[in-house]
Amino acid sequence: MPSAFIQAGDNMTTYKQFVRILPILLVLTDVSFARGETVMLGASKDATIFGASSNQGIPNTDGQDLFNRSNGAGPGLFSGGNGALAAHRGLIAFDIAGTVPAGSIITDVSMTLAIGIVAGSGGAPGLGDQTSRTISLFHVTADWGEGSTGSNSTTIGGTGQGFPANPGDATWNARHFGSTDWTTPGGDFRATPSGSLAVGSQFFSSQTWQSTPGMVADVQEWLDSPSSNFGWMLINADENARQTHRAFFTKESLDPAMRPQLSVGYIAPVPVPAAFWLFGTGLMGAASLMWRKAWVA
Repeated sequence: MPSAFIQAGDNMTTYKQFVRILPILLVLTDVSFARGETVMLGASKDATIFGASSNQGIPNTDGQDLFNRSNGAGPGLFSGGNGALAAHRGLIAFDIAGTVPAGSIITDVSMTLAIGIVAGSGGAPGLGDQTSRTISLFHVTADWGEGSTGSNSTTIGGTGQGFPANPGDATWNARHFGSTDWTTPGGDFRATPSGSLAVGSQFFSSQTWQSTPGMVADVQEWLDSPSSNFGWMLINADENARQTHRAFFTKESLDPAMRPQLSVGYIAPVPVPAAFWLFGTGLMGAASLMWRKAWVA
């Protein structure tokens, strides 16, 4: 057999072997490698609504009922009952999509709030309600207004009954006061809590709601669908009992270390580096060259 045909056959065999592994090499160059990341987010908005209990209908000194009051820019975020048996509920939201890359997979979520005051303490550490109170996070299903009520307050003490609501503020009855009511007074939220915590009574202590599947699912939803991000409502299991509330520092706190923090762990999609694309292009070029050699020879 002429040597030219033998050489051509050898080249063709080598080419076929190369073609068999080419798809594997190309797949390897097209892997979107993932990396784990953790980011800390401050609250984008927070507020307290006041309400439906035996205190409703009893005017305060300025003639306002608690369910027409709000506290969106004060230093305290309340959850629980006060001395007049009026329930307080906190609202808090974080801008997930503004920081976490689109397409990421959320793996871990925890929220930390710092206690600023305890019901019945008069602002004095060590006094007041010393019983741990379970406060749960409920996924809010409708938008609400933060507003500017309480913006002149520098301390949490004295803000526990809120302030007369301004148009657009969240209140017990309205998610935007004067224009849009909640479907259910006290807020619209999913019935199953996303997370719960037995909150202590030590002033300035950090209270952390550790990651749960519910919290992870909430944050994943808010990342994938930012328009549905209305945050959580903090509801104290003993909100209808006397002197049970906790007031946490808000995003307006003068001390940045006391402000709400959300820790979000996620796996981000990573674009394939240009070097890998160049490698893939080189493989295709090599295959083309081997094809030509197989027939030219």
